[in-house]
Amino acid sequence: MSDEIKMIGDKDIEEIIDKLTKDYGMSTECLAHLLGVEINEHKFELPKGFEERSSFTNLIGMLDIMPKEEPDFMFKAFLEVLIEVHKISADTIAKFAKIPTQYVLDFMIDSSTVPIEIKYRLASVIMTLKFIFKTVEPKM
Repeated sequence: MSDEIKMIGDKDIEEIIDKLTKDYGMSTECLAHLLGVEINEHKFELPKGFEERSSFTNLIGMLDIMPKEEPDFMFKAFLEVLIEVHKISADTIAKFAKIPTQYVLDFMIDSSTVPIEIKYRLASVIMTLKFIFKTVEPKM
């Protein structure tokens, strides 16, 4: 992933939406619902307010980058949020996943060293906890 920060412009948004609908088969209704926008004559009405626009571009950016990232990347990011923001210990997460704590620590350092069966257990717990704690996370 590049270290450069790139602003997402209207043309980029149109290209991303086109890719999401044509290449990945997402319906425009699904995207409009997720992004909190209306569709008018097959075109998305982009948000005008700063907060709404920021939220919209964050979501569209995450959808765009998802296929480009390795699967473990997002799980590592979610795991870091659980540990750093929500103060859930690696030990607690390991107990929920019914795995040794060392696997959680290893996953954070180098996920390639963790067996796939363990990753599956860990990912399941990470996603469940992420869902549970979503309501108390800081807004993006």
